[in-house]
Amino acid sequence: MKEGRPDMWTHLRLAFSFLTILPVGRIEEEITPEKLQRSAAFFPLVGWLIGLFLVCLAWISGRAGATPMISGVLLVIFDAFLTRGLHLDGVADFLDGLGGADREQRLSIMKDSTVGVFGVVGLVLSLFLKIFCTAAILENVLFPLPIIIVPAAARWAMVLLAFAGRYPREAGTGHAFVGQIRKQDLAVGGLVLLPAFFFGLHGIVTVAAALLPALWLHKKAKQALGGVTGDVLGASCVFGEAAGLLAASLMIL
Repeated sequence: MKEGRPDMWTHLRLAFSFLTILPVGRIEEEITPEKLQRSAAFFPLVGWLIGLFLVCLAWISGRAGATPMISGVLLVIFDAFLTRGLHLDGVADFLDGLGGADREQRLSIMKDSTVGVFGVVGLVLSLFLKIFCTAAILENVLFPLPIIIVPAAARWAMVLLAFAGRYPREAGTGHAFVGQIRKQDLAVGGLVLLPAFFFGLHGIVTVAAALLPALWLHKKAKQALGGVTGDVLGASCVFGEAAGLLAASLMIL
């Protein structure tokens, strides 16, 4: 067991390094594809911490006199900053790619760094939805529990999508994850997410809603792209957060 602890610590640090800007120190060990894959087990844990940061910011902004809408804007901005906008880029690229005439053209468009109309509109609408739903939650509940749950659920949805999908290219950002996730790591991620279900119906519905976009994206990406890319994983996180926040806000209104 003692020999396995350093590896687990490395996997945890890799998860935080990959998904956030949080300092994790220099990783002395060689970063292998296997270590990257196993870090996916801790993606929901990263989500829990992001959620805690967001709730703290909501409390600070509320104490400073900010309205729920202003707090919602601040939380979405901070979320994008904390994650380097990693998943937002996936939304834009994926939606632009859907405008391609065939599979090869769609994949080519998604690799292009230029953002098109579909990407801009989809990204803006996703951010607006997150802002309005976050504001509704902050306005109607004393403790915004969904804001903690949603980031964790959306990141486990990414792991689930990577586990179920296959990569359509020979190389790329998502190559180390898509189709490479072990059942054990998927299960560990699910256990990390389990506390959300202790909060009753609200927790269950919020998690279920955050998972739905990943299920749709699995089918859509298979049809349009021949598989799941890193951009699709990023889109599943953003869409999952938006869907989870929307479900939570509708339940409390």
